[in-house]
Amino acid sequence: MSLIELSGVFKSFGQTQVLNAVNLQIDKGEQCALVGASGSGKSTLLYLLGGLDRPSQGVIKVDGKDLSKMNDSDLAVYRNQFVGFVFQFHFLLPSMSCLNNILLPTRIGGGDIQESKKTSEKLAETLGVAHCLDKMPYQISGGEQQRINIIRALSQRPKLLLCDEPTGNLDSQNSEKVCTLLKQLANEFEASLLIVTHDEKVARHFSRKITIEDGRIIS
Repeated sequence: MSLIELSGVFKSFGQTQVLNAVNLQIDKGEQCALVGASGSGKSTLLYLLGGLDRPSQGVIKVDGKDLSKMNDSDLAVYRNQFVGFVFQFHFLLPSMSCLNNILLPTRIGGGDIQESKKTSEKLAETLGVAHCLDKMPYQISGGEQQRINIIRALSQRPKLLLCDEPTGNLDSQNSEKVCTLLKQLANEFEASLLIVTHDEKVARHFSRKITIEDGRIIS
């Protein structure tokens, strides 16, 4: 059963056409890599799926809901409650402990803090960063910060996990670990997983590879 359906999606910025008639379908629970050269439109496509931007034209349906018809408030709820984001840069707030960074989306969305904390602490044990929860981001390593970032993305048990170059700042050994962890956690949470990457080594982790070139899906 499809979780994501894109039909005739265009996106332009001024005179620059970034996405051109994109059609795409991703099933519930499916794990995919989205690959393409810099400037091919892969990150733009990811942001549209995450409700961070709107298409210039076309239909984007996620779990049967048309994102292009949602108002700003509905999109905010969608991003908070349905989607987990993992970016190349962790964007942890330096003035908050790691645990409070993780729980911030739950607080913003008015969710169950205790349930989110329980989930986060379990994930922290699994990912080997339980000792980091009470520390400030600047007190832990880059690899630990990225794992905190992953926990934050999963803290509300999202059904769609979107990752934009999550291994871009990591060495090959840690890249392997992060890919394996993301796949395992997506399975555990029964979430669909889409990773944007330009690294073929990362893409090989996934049975489905979606290639985008000059704003078009070519395979």
